[in-house]
Amino acid sequence: MKAMDKNLSGEVVRWQEKLFKKSVRRQMRLRKLKELLGAVSNQNCLEICAGDGVISGQFRIDGGNWTTCVPSLEAKASISYFVQENVQILQDEKIDAPDNSFDAVVVVDTLERMRDDRAFIKECNRVLKTDGRLIISVARQGIFGLPRLGWKRKGLVRPGYSSADFFEVLKDGFDVPETISYSTCCIELPGAFCEWIANKLAGGAYNMPSAEADAETFYHYTKLYALGSMVYPLMWILSKAETVLLFMLPGHNLVAKTKRRVWRERRIPQLIDGRSIAEAALNTKIGTAAAF
Repeated sequence: MKAMDKNLSGEVVRWQEKLFKKSVRRQMRLRKLKELLGAVSNQNCLEICAGDGVISGQFRIDGGNWTTCVPSLEAKASISYFVQENVQILQDEKIDAPDNSFDAVVVVDTLERMRDDRAFIKECNRVLKTDGRLIISVARQGIFGLPRLGWKRKGLVRPGYSSADFFEVLKDGFDVPETISYSTCCIELPGAFCEWIANKLAGGAYNMPSAEADAETFYHYTKLYALGSMVYPLMWILSKAETVLLFMLPGHNLVAKTKRRVWRERRIPQLIDGRSIAEAALNTKIGTAAAF
């Protein structure tokens, strides 16, 4: 890489790090993931992400041997500013790694992009060591989740997961002791609006720089930083209030730390007429025989 190219790359990284410091939502996501991930020194770790390079770089600060998988060429170009080695593109939900390769797998904003999410989770199970752990973050969908406008334009296959759907996709290969929700509507509503403005100013996802950075890119970054500086105090106050709000309002995002176990499909038992036991119990009157 030419010296000028290196200078441009360094400027992109510097500006992206400055913008990250003005994003309460991104900092909150990173903090939750790191809390669940725990110590990674001398461990082999796999990160599967949608292209937020600052978060990728932050994972590596705590040590460990990291490999990164991304769903597209655009995501790889964004990540390459922060991570130059061990970056691969997912092909048909397949991870290019031998069985039992990693101590930990971290999935950030990627499950919603997988057409066959169960096959993808099975791949995560395959590449984890016997005592490995999967830390995964998804958008919450359902009655408590905010509408995900324009999710198809963002390359998502689905707008998010309900708590039940999230457990359903994980249960065959992982023990899921707890699912944590975070970031209530008080953070998400103003945050999503500011993100929409930021993406408009940047002409795309503001936190995913393209491979063709130029002077206009840095002009946009100055405007984005000014916007972030204005709204950051309010977002910071709301984030502090969230410790109270979470007792009353569910979070907009779901994150879980799971422990790998042998993959075994767990299906709901059904009667010979195709009904589940629960359906039969609900539809059978007291004193009558169930249709076994």
